[in-house]
Amino acid sequence: MTSKEAEHAMQVFRSSDFFEDPGPAAARLGFDVRVVHLQPGLIVSRAYSRASGDVTANAHMDDPYIHCSCLFRGPVDVSFGQQDVRLTAGNLLTSYAPGEQFRMHLRPDHRNIEVLVTPEILAGLAGSDYERLKSALDRGFCVRGTGSGQRARDAAARLARLMDDEQPPRLLIHAATLEFLAWHLDSYKPLSEAEAVSARERMLLMAARERLLQDLSNPPTIADLARETGLNQLKLKRGFKAAFGHSVYALFQRERMDRARELLRRHGVAETAVILGYSNVSHFSTAFRKQFGVLPREARRGVLE
Repeated sequence: MTSKEAEHAMQVFRSSDFFEDPGPAAARLGFDVRVVHLQPGLIVSRAYSRASGDVTANAHMDDPYIHCSCLFRGPVDVSFGQQDVRLTAGNLLTSYAPGEQFRMHLRPDHRNIEVLVTPEILAGLAGSDYERLKSALDRGFCVRGTGSGQRARDAAARLARLMDDEQPPRLLIHAATLEFLAWHLDSYKPLSEAEAVSARERMLLMAARERLLQDLSNPPTIADLARETGLNQLKLKRGFKAAFGHSVYALFQRERMDRARELLRRHGVAETAVILGYSNVSHFSTAFRKQFGVLPREARRGVLE
């Protein structure tokens, strides 16, 4: 182990330091942390490890928040009380453990997005939907596996992209945070038998989703996706709605327009349309306005900032 790695081998920090004023604690851990205080009782944090080696840390949860997070890169090993939990990429995590001590082992490429919200604020925002999460939290630390909550993971990815911006638009961050919380809560809703997707079908649907979004300028047809994954077209369509909350086309178009918003920061409207496979700029403008409520040229002038 190098001296730099030894420096990060064991760290002790308080959650209030790391999430409310992350500078010194994040630096000791070798993390790049960005925190936005959206309102009293609601904070969003994006944390990427910059450490040269694995990090082992003891965390004291001295804050009053429910922690709702999505892990982009893992694994992370967490120990607390008599429990040991391994989190892998794609896991959604919920915890509410004021006063608890956690021991964590993280890899150097660790990345996650985390929303901190007090129970009072979340109950006020979510109403009766909060009860699903509360009943789960009453049993302690909660982990949602890779098989559920795809819409929450998609929302987490959109929130992380906003947090990566040099000057993130605060209102959009607030909206994306609420979207993530909504889908995070929804992941605690049991699926009906009609909505249930088998493990094998879910694996095939994930492969179909990856193939669908591989090239946002040239999408495969539903027939292509069905043939490549081995799912028939009806199962593919129903499976997308059950697993991802969107039709095949709607999911593709949402990702395409999110990409368009990013491209418009550096490219003109016509060039962005061409990059995304549009042969008609007016068709691109119509699709963009449908998604965001403004025209691409208005987005170029900073309306979405």
